This record gives sequence, C-alpha cells and structure tokens, in this order.
Amino acid sequence: MSVLLRLPPELVEFNLREPPRSLLIRGEPGAGKSTLGLTVLSAFRGKRILITSRVTKSEIEHDYPWLGSGPEGPVEVIESFAGTTRIDAKARAIRASPELVASTPPDPELEQLWLPDAVMDAFSRIGPGNPGMVLIDSWDALVEQYVGSPKPAGASYPDREEIERLLLGLLGRGRAHLVLVVEREGPTQLDYLVDGVVACEVTSDETRLERWVHIKKMRGVRISHPLYPYTLETGRFLCIAPMGPEFRTRLQPPQPVPDPQPGWLWPGSMEFAAHFGRLQLGRSSILEVPSDVPVEAVRLLVSPIQSQVLAQGGRVLVILPPSLSPADVWETFQTIVSPEQFINSVRIYAPAGISSADPNAELLEKVMVSGPAAGGPSMTTRMPEASKFLREGAASGIPNLGVVWLNGLRAGSPDGAPVYSPETLPAVIQKTLSNSTTHIVMIGAPTDPLLGSLQEIASKRLSMRVQSGRVFVLGVQPVTPALVLAQSDNGNPYHLIRIV
Repeated sequence: MSVLLRLPPELVEFNLREPPRSLLIRGEPGAGKSTLGLTVLSAFRGKRILITSRVTKSEIEHDYPWLGSGPEGPVEVIESFAGTTRIDAKARAIRASPELVASTPPDPELEQLWLPDAVMDAFSRIGPGNPGMVLIDSWDALVEQYVGSPKPAGASYPDREEIERLLLGLLGRGRAHLVLVVEREGPTQLDYLVDGVVACEVTSDETRLERWVHIKKMRGVRISHPLYPYTLETGRFLCIAPMGPEFRTRLQPPQPVPDPQPGWLWPGSMEFAAHFGRLQLGRSSILEVPSDVPVEAVRLLVSPIQSQVLAQGGRVLVILPPSLSPADVWETFQTIVSPEQFINSVRIYAPAGISSADPNAELLEKVMVSGPAAGGPSMTTRMPEASKFLREGAASGIPNLGVVWLNGLRAGSPDGAPVYSPETLPAVIQKTLSNSTTHIVMIGAPTDPLLGSLQEIASKRLSMRVQSGRVFVLGVQPVTPALVLAQSDNGNPYHLIRIV
C-alpha cells in the first residue's frame, strides 16, 4: 500500500547527484512551493543557504523550526528585500570603473558582478570546492526588485533573461546545487535552462482540496512516478508514494477503545474514528468502490472493524467478491484468532468456493454459508442461516458485523436471476438489523442500483477512488477532506493522510 514520504524519491536522488545541479519549483500562490523547497534544502548534506525575498528570517525560523536542527547544522538565511542595491545603481558603479568597462571580451568573473548581491554572497559562503545548496525563495521577487520591470530602453545592463543565464553559468563553475522557487505557474526560459522542474498543483471543489506535485523534468534521474499527492498538515512537505503490487492485507490487533460508548462499534482504528466516527449498531454503512480500486485496499480499510468485533468475541459474516476465496479470509484472520474461534465466530459466502487442494479445506468447510465447492444448497436457501448466525450473536449484546460485497451477493444466484432487487434489498437489511447489535457494511460500485437503494437507510457513506496509483477515501456522509490510504507503521492498522 502507499507509504508516506518526506520527499519523492526523484528529489531525494536529485539531492544525491554530484553538484552542480539546478531545480525549479513553480506553482500558484499557497501551493506549498516554499515548504517543498525548504524540505529539499533541509535534506541536503552539505552547506545549506536560503535567500529569502518575501518573509524575514525570524518568520522562517518561527514557521519552520525544523530548519534549525539536523546533522549539518542550521540553515543559513540571507535576507534580500526591497531597498537593496538595484542593477541600475550597480551599472553606474561599473561605468565609473574604467578597468571594468575596458574588459573585452567580457571576463566571466566580472560578468558575475551583474548578479544580485545576495546571490554572490550565498555562493561565496559555499566556496568553489565545497558541496552546498542555495535555495532562492522567491526568484521572481528577488530579480524583479533587482532589475525592475520593465527594463528601460537603452539601458546598458542585462535584463532578467540575461541574468538568469549568468546565474546558471555561475552555478556551472562550482559544486553547489541551486533551487529556484518561482511564483508563475506556466513555463518560462528557466524551464529549459535548469536540470529539473517540479510543479505544485492544487485542485479543489466546494468541499475538498487536493495537492499534487508534478515532476516534469529531472535530467539524469529516472522518473518512476511523475505525480505525488502531498500534504502540508504537519508543517512539512509530505507526499504519498504509490502502492506496490505485492501488497497484501494483514489483520492487525485493533487499536484500544478510548471510551466505550453503548450502541456504537469502535472501528479498530483511531484514524477511521477521527474522520468518519464510530459505527452505529443496528444500522448500516455503504462503501462505494469503483472497479479499478484494488480489493486489497478495501480489505485494508475494513479489516480493523472485523478485528475489533472478533477481539470482543462478536461474530463476523463475510460475503466475498468473486475475486476472493475463503482461504484469503483465513490467511488474514489467522494472525489474531485460533482455528476454534474462527469456526465459532466467522461465516463466509464465497462465489469462488474452496479449492480441493487447499490445505485448510476442512477448516473452511465449517465456516461456509454456501459456495460452489461447499456441496451445499444455493445461497438463496442458505441466507437465512447467515442472518440467524448474526441474530444469535446479537443476543449476547456483543457487537457483530456483516461485510457484504454486492457482486458476491449477485453471484449467489443459482440460475442467473437476481437474488435481490433495489426494491427488496433494503427491507432485508433492515430486518436483519432490527433490534440487534449488528452493523452491516455494504460494498459496491457507485453506479450499482443495489447500493443506491441503500443510501437512505445507511448511517455512513464512504467513497473510494484510485488516482495515479493512490487510493483516496472520501467521506460523503459525513463529509471529509480528501484522504489518502497509506500502509501502517508503529502498529497502526493504516494511515488516512489528510490532504491540506
């Protein structure tokens, strides 16, 4: 599953490349360009210098306290604001120096005099033979204060584009990386001059904001994933890597209930509860899952709820999709329950049935409601047994759970005729839940009429989607920000990374 990263691997490799290298970060105001640039700077191993032309050193130290720590020592900050020496004043000083004016052809060392003083100061602090990194935030503000806009006609000093070429020429004579933050969203001359280009892109609607960093160019670095969703919630730039194809869900012990509440099921995950709340007993939830969402991602979200019920001694009914088998359920559950508890607490319907070669076939036969290889009647005659299983468990007052994949429910039809319809399914669900301590999670495609028929009786409605290899979870009821599902660490079942 997706993992949380401080920086995309492509930018980590940029930091490790032999200097000099240049990187451009652009995007709209408020997109997180400064935070990304400072994160790149803080991760560099060597001399680190920030030229700031928008906010003061004290503001930076207050907003980004982590810049003052690390094995390389604190980041050095150079302030460059309005009122510093402009290029027209520098031109007058150069004209007053005959030895400089007479230099023909132009001396590269003398050409550097046309660069802003803050830039020359930063590179002089690094020295010609030492590795370092200079971050200029923002280059637009610094160069506009320095050159003025537009350049007067007939002026005998470089314009902005010429200064940018001089800047990249200066970079090539040392061992420093240069990172430029610009405030224009579209490409400029710099996009062609620098080694790497990263764009911070923000999209939003009335309820949700999404941030994506787009790696458009990175000379000498393989771009494995050009797009990364990111969040600024922690005061740092944190992005989410795509999930790997090898990911398999494992049931983790549920996180402890902070305060038991009668009538509500703790979902086994602090992050689920924080964003979506608890699950009301005697009610149902619906989970909208398009066909391109990996089954393992859905299982990751639902598994902590199942583990919580089993940990409390409750019962779990699972109607699987055709792509999963009973063996998949046992492989997941065996990390937290014994075979005896599995037989007593779990019932499964699986359209895929049980493989005769499965070493656990005898165990799985004991928990099957029905299935092609179970040798029993069709699902239509065994569903009452499943409902009875949950009702009997509810009599003890311990929470129970039903997890129903609607494509698995449809696959239970013995002759191809629909088992349930949008008119009949809500009544069946309500009857199962009446006077019980059960919660049912119904999983289906957003366009499925069966799922649509359950919206009015559902207490929660969540939606999942895939974009650029990441799985987003969105609360429709209750409404939540965009959340990215990421794999667990430190004992958490998973992470829901809030995009802010």
